[in-house]
Amino acid sequence: MTEKPTTPARKRRPARKPATRQRKPTHREISVRAYFIHLEEPGSDQLRNWLRAERELTAA
Repeated sequence: MTEKPTTPARKRRPARKPATRQRKPTHREISVRAYFIHLEEPGSDQLRNWLRAERELTAA
């Protein structure tokens, strides 16, 4: 029987996930979302609408 030449075993590296960067929403995007929140909940606080819109868009 002929012997096979031995080659060093290659270790597989786990596939890396591409680095994702959180995108910062623009002023206009936040203001549009805050406006629609206001339409959904009439009489709501403007600052709370703005902060909620900012939070929602940053998480997306």
